[in-house]
Amino acid sequence: EIEAIFTTADDQMQGLWGLHRCLKAATDSTVPEALIPHLPQGTFRLTHYWVRGYDPSGMVHAMYDTGIDFLLSRSSLVSLVTICEAALRRFNDRLADLRRCVKKDGNKRLLSWAFELVRDYSSSSPEMLARLPETCGDLDNARRLRNCIVHNNGAYDAMYHSDLINDGWVKIQYEKDSGPGVTRRDKIFLQTERFEHFSRSHIEFLHILHNAIQLDFFGHGIGYNYAEESKGIEWYRILSGRKSVDM
Repeated sequence: EIEAIFTTADDQMQGLWGLHRCLKAATDSTVPEALIPHLPQGTFRLTHYWVRGYDPSGMVHAMYDTGIDFLLSRSSLVSLVTICEAALRRFNDRLADLRRCVKKDGNKRLLSWAFELVRDYSSSSPEMLARLPETCGDLDNARRLRNCIVHNNGAYDAMYHSDLINDGWVKIQYEKDSGPGVTRRDKIFLQTERFEHFSRSHIEFLHILHNAIQLDFFGHGIGYNYAEESKGIEWYRILSGRKSVDM
């Protein structure tokens, strides 16, 4: 069951990257006007009972003017952090059910718990282990960014600097513009390159955490490896839960 939790999150993170790249490629390869005929015209159903009037041309041009890459990267980061939080919660719940740990609530507490589990792990590559405090810092940075995005309309606030995990081991990470950004309550600016940085850190951390749990709690010393598992990327299964388009 622990491996199933890991592979589910791992697949979802890779699927998110694939979706992000395809949507970015689709919008990069077309002009805004080409999208308008494929959108609801004049109105769209906002709730089950309310219809909202809108101008599809105005919406499309506003999105392109704001920056599709920016909007997409921000949404992808929120999804990435949500996938990670769900995996940590499932790991913690399962181990707590087995009386192997104390149940934790909230993403920050779950991250702190997970950071403690990987802190002394030594069976990964030297490069990944050397970077691990920074990798953990990336995850906490992404958590704080997600909170600002969903709770503060995408803008920095004081919480971004005050709500960090500072345990003396995690290498705290900040966005380079966050200092004046918090003071001015600037919008959080992300692009694909930055989203992919966070994606790599989340996937790398997830692998180390899974291997650490398997070793510490179940005595399994051989870490999960894509090549050794002969696991290619099964896109249909990752994206839809199906093995092929026909199922």
